[in-house]
Amino acid sequence: MSQIRLNKTPELAEVLAYLRSKYLLLSEAEIIKVALAEKYSKEVSAPLIDEATEKLIAKGLKDYKNGRYTVVRTDKDLNAYLKSL
Repeated sequence: MSQIRLNKTPELAEVLAYLRSKYLLLSEAEIIKVALAEKYSKEVSAPLIDEATEKLIAKGLKDYKNGRYTVVRTDKDLNAYLKSL
């Protein structure tokens, strides 16, 4: 089993004191494992984009399928299109 050594800074001691009150039966090492697992779970399950952006993408795809889109072939076309927004 691998070991990780941590320096117990005042900030870490404060966090551990808070988590110890939340997880009464766990040791400090187990508390750290739980905290890392929770952090990982939140990061992995977090959506990459927010709901509003997801709706805009869906609308754009629907518009594209229905033939409603702007053709941009040059930088000049792109600048003109962006200015029109």
